[in-house]
Amino acid sequence: MSGSLKNKTVVVTAAGQGIGRASALAFAAAGARVWATDINDGALATLNGSAGIETARLDVLDSAAVEAFFARIGPVDILFNCAGVVHGGSVLEMTEKDLDFAFDLN
Repeated sequence: MSGSLKNKTVVVTAAGQGIGRASALAFAAAGARVWATDINDGALATLNGSAGIETARLDVLDSAAVEAFFARIGPVDILFNCAGVVHGGSVLEMTEKDLDFAFDLN
């Protein structure tokens, strides 16, 4: 294996900011074709025009949207899933709704 990302297709979720954004930019700089996705249109728009990066709004909790997205873009070599949530407090302070959301998203 060469280790090269040239001509590889990479999908990065939660790419609008933070680790997701930095990762999308790093993959593109290494030669990958990057699909940067997020639910935050404003944050995602900051990647528009970046070399090697295409953007798409994608809610990873919407299974139909996820299936349609991957059907549209074709084969993917790397999925870097940055979408996630951390509850502010202990697990004992989480409601059932908080737990369900964390398990669904993470």
